[in-house]
Amino acid sequence: MESPSTEAPLDPSTRPTWRSSMLAAALGALVFAFLIWQVVVRGPFIAWDWQFHYYVDAHHPVGWEKAFLDIVASVTGERLFTIPMVGGTALYVAWKQGGRGSLWSIGTRRPVLAVLAGLATIAVIGYGTKFGLGRTGPHHNMDVLHAGGQAFPSGHASNTFFTGFFILCLLFAQSGLSPNLGRLRKLIPVVAVIVMIAGALMSWLDYHWLSDIPGGWLLGFIACMVALSVLRAPRRERERTPAR
Repeated sequence: MESPSTEAPLDPSTRPTWRSSMLAAALGALVFAFLIWQVVVRGPFIAWDWQFHYYVDAHHPVGWEKAFLDIVASVTGERLFTIPMVGGTALYVAWKQGGRGSLWSIGTRRPVLAVLAGLATIAVIGYGTKFGLGRTGPHHNMDVLHAGGQAFPSGHASNTFFTGFFILCLLFAQSGLSPNLGRLRKLIPVVAVIVMIAGALMSWLDYHWLSDIPGGWLLGFIACMVALSVLRAPRRERERTPAR
C-alpha cells in the first residue's frame, strides 16, 4: 500500500493485519445478530417496510422498464454473474502473483482461498438466517416468519457488496495485485454507488423488504472482512517465492 502523497510504501506497523479484519468481521456479526433480533421482535429496524411496500406497489415499473431493471438487478447481484466476476479476478491475481502452475496450484493460492472463504461466509450465514427466519417477501403481501420465505437478508445485496469491494481489495489493497491507496480511495465511491443501486432495485422491484437490503450489505461486509483476513494472513515460506 502506498502513501497518496509520496507513493512510498506504508510503514509495516501501520498496515492493517488479519486480526483487524477478523475484529471487524466479529463486530459486523454482532450487529447482524441485532438486526435478526429486530426482525423477530418487529423492532424499529423494520418499521418502514410496509410503508415502502405500499409506495412501490403504487409506482411499480412495468413493461420494458421492469425488464431492463430486472436485467440490471440480475447482473449486479445474481450469483450466476457475481461468482465468475470475483472468482475470475482471484484466479488472475493468483496467477500474476505466483507465476504459472497447474490449475490446482493456482486455485489453492491465497487470493482464491480468500474468495472461497468469503463466499462460504455468505452461504453459511445467509442461508442459515434465511431458512431460520423463513420471512416471506413483500410480493406475498404479508410479512410472516417461519413460513418458508427467504427474504432476510437479501442475497443479491450481499453478493453485490462482497463482489464489488473485494475485487478492489484483490487489485489495489495492501495484499493485492497492484497496491495503491490513492486508486483504492477513488474507486470505493464508484463501487458504493453500484452497490446502493443494486440494493435499491431489489426493494423497488418488490422482491425484498426495505430492511432486507442493509441486512444483505452487512452480510457482504462480514464476508469481505473474512476474505481479507485470509488474504492478509502470514504467508508460508513457499508463498513468498513466486514460481518461475
